[in-house]
Amino acid sequence: MVPPTAKVKIQGLYGLPKTRLPVTPAVLNAVAAFFRRHQGRVLALTGAGVSVPSGIPDYRGISGTYRVHGSYRPVLHHELVSQHTSRQRYWARSFFGIRPAFKADPNPIHYSFAKLEEMGYLAGLITQNVDGLHSKAGSSSVLELHGTLKSVRCLNCGHMESRDVFQERLEKLNPAWSEFHDAMANSKENPARRPDGDVDLPPNLRYKDFNYPACEHCHVGHFMPTVVFFGGNVANAIREQSYKMVDAADALFVCGTSLATFSAYRLVRHAREQGKEVLIANYGETRGDKDATLKLEAPAEELLPPVVESLVLDAR
Repeated sequence: MVPPTAKVKIQGLYGLPKTRLPVTPAVLNAVAAFFRRHQGRVLALTGAGVSVPSGIPDYRGISGTYRVHGSYRPVLHHELVSQHTSRQRYWARSFFGIRPAFKADPNPIHYSFAKLEEMGYLAGLITQNVDGLHSKAGSSSVLELHGTLKSVRCLNCGHMESRDVFQERLEKLNPAWSEFHDAMANSKENPARRPDGDVDLPPNLRYKDFNYPACEHCHVGHFMPTVVFFGGNVANAIREQSYKMVDAADALFVCGTSLATFSAYRLVRHAREQGKEVLIANYGETRGDKDATLKLEAPAEELLPPVVESLVLDAR
């Protein structure tokens, strides 16, 4: 665990193309050939770019939080664990952001991955996203590398409850904030939202006025979402499972991620160390470009659906 005084470096931005070129038939054919070549033994690794078309913003994309708001700083793991003011900040901002995040629907990229699994092309899928949209789209063999927003866990006793139930408790403890939330919803105003459900707090509300509940099970512990925060670590069991999924696959398909987090990038390195083919499809540079067998400069929404349509035609 990172000590309270530690400084955590947030991995920086990678370059974007100066011009956006169309996805050509040759590019689509290369991806389709990749899936045919490794049918049933492809492991997918996805990131925030996959969920952007669902209205969930990313951190490092074209309109990503770090790119547009250079001064933005997320709540760090050790802060949430140890600091009352940080918990107030996180839960106050999440209070407004979580409902829209839960209302998001899968987009054609999510459905394309589900179709690839249904057709027997994928051996599994590892996602860095915490929105649950891959499962909602129908994918069943999904490992959520960084956890899920749909539950919270007590830091003292480990008791878990759904984020929906926790939200109801937050609303009861903060009636003025609930009233403002309802008024904002009725006026169709939407604050800027982050990939983890965090939002920019309206200027007339203060973090220090926000209340959050203690655990009803042990009565002393505080909750945190079941996600990996910056400065936190992927659980050992999850890390080991991710390595086993790479070991069992013949090839790795990386989509919609710059691989800035080491927990994802190390899976690319692990695959390459085993001599496996790695195809990276992302609009913009990634941390793993030098490790890729093939890197395609393409947005996922323009690439994957037509590739799946081509593979569907093969089956007819």
